[in-house]
Amino acid sequence: MGIRDQFDPTRDGWSFVNWGEGADFTWDLYRRTYLAINPTDDPVESPLDVAFFQIFKGCAALGNCGGMSMLALALFKYGGYMGFCSPPSFYLPANTTDHKQPARADLREAVNIMQARQFSAAGIRNFLDVVKAGQLNDGVAAWNRIRSGLGSGDYCMLSLSNGVFGDAAHTVIPYRADMSGSAYVLHVWNPNLPYTWFPDHYDGDHNKIVITGPTSWSYDQNVATNIGGAVYDGSNNGWFFAIPTSLEIHKGRQPISVGFVLTGLTTLFVSGVGAAVTQIEDDEGRRLYTSDRVHRSRGDLETSPARRLPGVAPWPWPGGLAGDLPGELFFLERAPGSSPLNVSVRGDEYHLMHLSSGHLTELTAGRAAANAKDRVRLEGSPDDDQSVVVSTRAPRRRFDIHHLRHDAPGAWRSVRVRNALVTNDRLRVHAPVAFDAVEISGTTARRDVDVELRRYDGGKVARRNLAKQRVPAGRALRMAPADWERLSRSKVEQVLG
Repeated sequence: MGIRDQFDPTRDGWSFVNWGEGADFTWDLYRRTYLAINPTDDPVESPLDVAFFQIFKGCAALGNCGGMSMLALALFKYGGYMGFCSPPSFYLPANTTDHKQPARADLREAVNIMQARQFSAAGIRNFLDVVKAGQLNDGVAAWNRIRSGLGSGDYCMLSLSNGVFGDAAHTVIPYRADMSGSAYVLHVWNPNLPYTWFPDHYDGDHNKIVITGPTSWSYDQNVATNIGGAVYDGSNNGWFFAIPTSLEIHKGRQPISVGFVLTGLTTLFVSGVGAAVTQIEDDEGRRLYTSDRVHRSRGDLETSPARRLPGVAPWPWPGGLAGDLPGELFFLERAPGSSPLNVSVRGDEYHLMHLSSGHLTELTAGRAAANAKDRVRLEGSPDDDQSVVVSTRAPRRRFDIHHLRHDAPGAWRSVRVRNALVTNDRLRVHAPVAFDAVEISGTTARRDVDVELRRYDGGKVARRNLAKQRVPAGRALRMAPADWERLSRSKVEQVLG
């Protein structure tokens, strides 16, 4: 690409149409996407890799628009990438009916890899910076960044949607940035509408996004050959932000990889039948949403400087095709010593993961009524004590709670509380910073729980199962093995507090 070359949608875009994957990604593709992934999906050898895989594996279920855009730009810039040569329009679709996905299996996998690199550490950092700057839905800021990238040769992708939870979420290639009077104009190549099959979208100048203010922008995909396409509008409280290709194109580390620390970055992922995060708030009254209910609009986000919860952002799932989201994903970047977070979750059963580099907390909620509502309190930081406090409005709900921490390269310790019945009171599971014990406590109810302690030294797993441990009402039971190196035979000290 010469510095004065311009992306040509007739040549530099693919000839196949965006598609969603019917099956989850494989572990092999995971390893080809990121550096330093364990050779096998063994939860003993690499528990954090396996945990993040649960987020990664479904990221193309709604579409591959991000992967198509990024790989097309790589071919445009370098002339070839990952074994494929420019121009992308050379590569045929898999069929002549809907023209979806490429005919070549290796190209399909390459697009999948690029789609999944949205979760690279640099890509997440860009997203958090956009949120922190208040530019998640800012057409003018996006236009300026795109225009700068066009001038420098670092083309941007453009992520847009009609709602904060990904209504018609999509990624396109903006290849021209102009002014029309006082309006900012972007011309885009659209993975849903390749030139080969939708020439009128481009020849009729319908591939144009007009921006008249930060949240005043619009893009209508509908032409004679594409009736029923999404109409994007900034007033729908979605998002509109630029992603420089250079941030995500190269193979890097996944953000919670052991030994790879982005200061203060943690991940919260909630998935399951009917699961929805209805509120995240701290002890100082700051909150993510204006109300505690199921949310479908960016307008539900708290914007008051006095009430807004800083450092917490819902992830914008790219897709562009119909379907359910893989789960609710949040990235958190909070200063050490920040107030604990209280997460309200609604659903009949769900799985919650809180991850950081070197640490994993999991909570699995058993089946309850469809409108059951729980409150999960996350205390501590990646380098501090770790605690989970759970309460529920369900009449009788059982929980499994798991803390795991790497204590050396290739080694870890974990504590798991199984089959804990929670009714009208609360349950707290605490692991100290040394991760040498577990403390379980409640409020008004006596309970019996099963406890499992495990240690992995890089070669084998030692475990100790402690069944039917009684925790009296209003008391705390602390269990600490005398020797973690000989865990299976060690005496376990039990103290009531």
